[in-house]
Amino acid sequence: MVDLEREKILSNLAAEDFIGRNVELDMLLRHAKADGKTNALLVSSAPSLGVSELLRQTYDQLFFEQGEVIPFYFALRKSDKTARQSATRFLQNFLQQVIAFRRQDSKILDAVCDVCELAEIAPPGDGYWIDRLTETCQTESRLNNDSAFVRNCLSAPLRALANGAKVFVMLDDLHKAENFTGEIDFIEEINEIFSRSAMPFVFAGRRRFLFGKDVNDTETLEIKPLSFAEAGSLAENLAARYGVKINEQTRDLLAVQFDGNPLFIKTLLQSASEKRFSLDSFQKVEQLYTDEIFGGKIAKFYDAVFDEIAPRIETRKSILSLLFDAQSDEHEKTHVEAWQTRTNLADAEFFRAMRLLNTNEIIGLTSNLVETMGETLVLNDYVAARFRLEIVLQNRALTVGETLSEFVKRAPRLMSEFYRKNSAIGLREILGVFDCQEIPVALLDYSRFKDDLKGAPNEEILKTFRNETEKIILPQIIYTAHTVSFYPQFAQVTERERSAVALGFIESNYTDDDETVWIAAEIDSKLEAKKELAEFWCDRLEMVALMCNFPNYKIWLVAPEGFSPDAIEILQSRAAFGSSKKQVELLVEFLGAKDALGEKINANEYEMVVPMGEDTELIAAQTVEEIAKRHHFAPKAINQIKTALVEACINATEHSHSPDRKIYQKFTVENDKIVITISNRGLRLSDKKAEEIQPNEGRRGWGLKLMKNLMDEVKFEQTDDGTRISMTKYLKK
Repeated sequence: MVDLEREKILSNLAAEDFIGRNVELDMLLRHAKADGKTNALLVSSAPSLGVSELLRQTYDQLFFEQGEVIPFYFALRKSDKTARQSATRFLQNFLQQVIAFRRQDSKILDAVCDVCELAEIAPPGDGYWIDRLTETCQTESRLNNDSAFVRNCLSAPLRALANGAKVFVMLDDLHKAENFTGEIDFIEEINEIFSRSAMPFVFAGRRRFLFGKDVNDTETLEIKPLSFAEAGSLAENLAARYGVKINEQTRDLLAVQFDGNPLFIKTLLQSASEKRFSLDSFQKVEQLYTDEIFGGKIAKFYDAVFDEIAPRIETRKSILSLLFDAQSDEHEKTHVEAWQTRTNLADAEFFRAMRLLNTNEIIGLTSNLVETMGETLVLNDYVAARFRLEIVLQNRALTVGETLSEFVKRAPRLMSEFYRKNSAIGLREILGVFDCQEIPVALLDYSRFKDDLKGAPNEEILKTFRNETEKIILPQIIYTAHTVSFYPQFAQVTERERSAVALGFIESNYTDDDETVWIAAEIDSKLEAKKELAEFWCDRLEMVALMCNFPNYKIWLVAPEGFSPDAIEILQSRAAFGSSKKQVELLVEFLGAKDALGEKINANEYEMVVPMGEDTELIAAQTVEEIAKRHHFAPKAINQIKTALVEACINATEHSHSPDRKIYQKFTVENDKIVITISNRGLRLSDKKAEEIQPNEGRRGWGLKLMKNLMDEVKFEQTDDGTRISMTKYLKK
């Protein structure tokens, strides 16, 4: 776990602001201590997702621990023109970081010292091997051959290991080696040097550059964008730190519009702070975002990227024109030759530009085809702005005004699309776990489920399923994709995530006759879906089968509340399955496939805010009682939950000195538990300090101990200006 009180050494973020990367950080820390499956770990990501910060946080944590492992972080720079230049800096950084760690003095990292000067301040125990290394900085050294010099510098951590110094090497931004000139292949050198050692090390960089690099027995870790919840937490933390006013709606907009990109979220909030600009409405967010696109930090970020890719102005204009045209082009891919014709570049310069465009994920380059990254909203907005101002030469005031208007209109649409996407049950993922399992027919057939099982507790339904005699065998699915990937016109009917196609075989018989295709769609209906709706969707999915030449297919429709009797007749006449959302949830549980779904089937969440005092905790207790009853908790457990909640509310009222006199409550119900979160503003109350509170009248002060006795799990967390208590009660089977 990260210590929130430690100082920043190489990291840029305070530990409490480093959100959504705890799993990855723990993996790196274990790897540093040789707890991984192999000594090599390859960390990759799309641009600007925080890999460098992750490695820097790892460095700080290891430095702070002062254990046996010496952390070493080195990042390639754009200014490194050759492998020799980078290797020289590598050796200087390595010695500086080792000496700073050994002396437990991070200030040494800020000093400007050459290799020979560093040797003079090395601890005596490391003096011998450090002196040997510093010979490489002598002009009279026999290692005057570039290749030998580079190899000697890069081998410094191995020399340290041979002399008892255990070093954890983290090499970052390796994709920048692509720009090195000269005959020495930097990547090949480090592969050869470190793959021979038992020393744990990390290679990090852009995922497309690193793909296919040959490092033996390598573990891989791909850094993903922050989740919606993580991005929202980051926005809240940074807004509080920078003193920027936001609300729940704009917090969510930042998370969605920037697609979980921590750099862009931080950039916008920093700009808001610098301009003393609040972000408490969609209009204000889009106003500042427009400024960023037309000349702010986001524009400068992409300016630097395109300047590196295409140093000549005319080439940049050609590339921007190609990217802008692709935004409105119906064809997803174009031939590489068409790009070379438009840019009019010689082969070497053209293929360098294309490699960099691909590495920076501005395009997707596969074989002889170019695919533009249409889902990257910020990139598309930047390209459109540059195109209209610099290529079309449109009036700036008109361009900015029209763009802001477009962004303001787009914001609520973005959120609406996100909410629908987020509510999708994950048909593609569900189909992907089909593997010849035998299941009750009633799990898929709503007509069998409706009369006898609908409305019963999950435990009772699953018990009935285990004794069910009428069963079917699911196919073995070998490939799944969203329906629009097979038939793009289907995007006119529904969102991408709400329909899927699965290819497979019946009962693992791998013959032409046993090939089967399942085509599934999630449809909207407030009540049981009617006949006309069932007919409409059967027709659309049959069209997909016809256009894709699927001779043997099965249609599966999912409606929230199932299907009416006349709709069931339509489904039966088409040999289709129709299920309710409840059946799908039970199917996932029956197949033991919750991990495959991730967060697709969301927990039931309830939130409320009550004022302190006047016995308002009783209102909260009545609310949680109704919620627990709805989810089939036993009466005894409900009473325990109510008592624990009342005590938590009393504790918040008596000890927080809250400025707003409010208690914030969230009740999250999953299949096997309820999690109650109570938070308040005011004094920060740690678990240890809470236990030290002495009881006074009656049972006051005993509440914290009582909560732990009544609930299965109780956790105290400090927030920026208060305390959060999380209590968990499991649904006993």
